[in-house]
Amino acid sequence: MSEITLAELAERLKDKSIIVSGDSNHKVKRIAPPESADYESLCVIWDKKALEHLNSETAIAAPKEFFESTKYDGIICVNPRALLPKLTEIFSSHQSKLKGINPKAEVSPTASISPDAYVSAFAYVGDNCTVEEGTIIEPHAVLIQNVKVGKNCIIHSGAVIGCDGFGFERTAEGLVKIPQMGGVVIGDDVEIGACTAIDRGTLRDTVIGSGTKIDNHVQIGHNVIVGKNCILCSMSGIGGSTVLEDNVTMSIQAGITDHVHIGANTIIAGRCGVTNDLPANSVVAGFPARPHNEAKRALILAADLPSLYKRIRILEKKVEAMQKS
Repeated sequence: MSEITLAELAERLKDKSIIVSGDSNHKVKRIAPPESADYESLCVIWDKKALEHLNSETAIAAPKEFFESTKYDGIICVNPRALLPKLTEIFSSHQSKLKGINPKAEVSPTASISPDAYVSAFAYVGDNCTVEEGTIIEPHAVLIQNVKVGKNCIIHSGAVIGCDGFGFERTAEGLVKIPQMGGVVIGDDVEIGACTAIDRGTLRDTVIGSGTKIDNHVQIGHNVIVGKNCILCSMSGIGGSTVLEDNVTMSIQAGITDHVHIGANTIIAGRCGVTNDLPANSVVAGFPARPHNEAKRALILAADLPSLYKRIRILEKKVEAMQKS
């Protein structure tokens, strides 16, 4: 974007708690980290140590106390971390989003694409799919069929949505495939990472709630319901017909088996395996999943097992010797 004064920037942020400090006409063009920031940069600071590496002419966005012992121009804010996404949106080159359907995209005649959405080159949008306004479908993303995507979503490259659920029945004749007749419904402001797969439901839809953010390489099985504002980190997986309530976090490589219910605000640690229902506000780790502090204690004790085994063997030999005497 072109340059903008601190006064104009504060106005665009639309936050009454923000105050301009120093020269309100100081013009900035970009957001930069401390080590490469210059006069035309705005540096977002939440750790005071970062000031040690900062050019004295750089403008900053920081809490009030950071300005008390310095003479930086900038904007005073209560929570710089929370402000950063808003600033990056303002300075982002993607602010004016592309709209329409790239000529190299493939879109079914039965699909409905908002004129304010964008389907990139080499993306595929199949039968009976719907894409609402402000949503971006990146190159090589695939919406197979019966997929409804809400407003202002991002479907990253290589994501496959609406593929067959993994449904088979073991019979005397072998494994019989169960047809998957449902679809996938994705709410507003959802982001789905590269190479993530979301299966369509068997008879009802798989659902992803508004505000949920899904990392790269995530697997979501058929009939799964994911609530609002959940975070699913890379290489995590959810078995079919499982329900996640709102604000659930799955850390990297966490897994949940099928047909379980995860309560709201639950945090599942990395590489954790969940096999049973979890109440709201749980924090779990390990396999099988257990309360986080309990899992940590178990890991600490496991590290002592070799020395404990040696001590037990010594005691066993002493007992044997006492019995023989």
